Amino acid sequence: MAETYRNISATGATPLAITDNMNFGNPQKPEIMGQFAGCIRGMAAACTALDFPVISGNVSLYNETRLPDGRMQPIHPTPVVGMVGLVHDLEHVRGQAWREAGDAIWLLGVPLETGEAPADLRLGLAGSSYLERIHGAVTGRPPEIDLALERSVQGFLRQAIAQGLVASAHDLSDGGLAVAAAECCMATAAAVPGAAGQTLGARFELPASSVRLDRLLFAEGGARLLVSVPAERAAAWQQALEAANAAAPGSVPAQRLGVVTAPGGTAAAELEIHQAGQADPLLHLPVAQLAESFEQAIPRRMGVDLPPTV
Repeated sequence: MAETYRNISATGATPLAITDNMNFGNPQKPEIMGQFAGCIRGMAAACTALDFPVISGNVSLYNETRLPDGRMQPIHPTPVVGMVGLVHDLEHVRGQAWREAGDAIWLLGVPLETGEAPADLRLGLAGSSYLERIHGAVTGRPPEIDLALERSVQGFLRQAIAQGLVASAHDLSDGGLAVAAAECCMATAAAVPGAAGQTLGARFELPASSVRLDRLLFAEGGARLLVSVPAERAAAWQQALEAANAAAPGSVPAQRLGVVTAPGGTAAAELEIHQAGQADPLLHLPVAQLAESFEQAIPRRMGVDLPPTV
């Protein structure tokens, strides 16, 4: 629910309502019924806090597979949420692609952890894409959802987009910061007006931290979005942030993390992630290599060789 709300807000649209598709196993089993009931309670809380209704939906139950030993294996509890939003002015619609080299990159939502305070329960690797893909585990208690923070951060973002302060916006969901940064870079080739085929990169400068790198780069949660701000709008952006947090202290956490970069000369666009106090970059890859890995993911899974797309 929070991610869907965030996706709509990142375009500049006003969230209006949702439809849902609830997919679960056998509800005659107490643990499955518990999943279903808990999910409904969570959705109701989100609707109340974020102020939108459920206008339609359906339910699919008894989704199970019989294993070779005869046991029934239920699917993971899978609520699917689709949201509709209202675009007030097409000129204000934003996408995830960086727009211009030199734009500042900001993180909205829960800031990066330094390790000086206890771990923020609104962030975590439990239930994350990183945990599943790298460690083969789907387990743990997911991050706590801060609906009040979601509402204040997304409300500020929509207002900033309407005021022309934001060039692009993209929510941090599956994969966390590093994956969102890669997605913003990969999206630029087809989205930069007047520069067909040009791909933009990014350079991130993360603060020093004693937090594990996998948590720093791939933690999910925290009502987070990456936004790019044009250089000529930097002062107005800063003023808007200060005004929002003066009216409600801490309501819109924001942290500048880097800058959008363009390839120089014959060099290719690159995604670089550096950290203060570290001599070597945490990540330094050509955007074309990221895009190739992304585009070829399904063929690799199916064992099919396709020509490169980049």
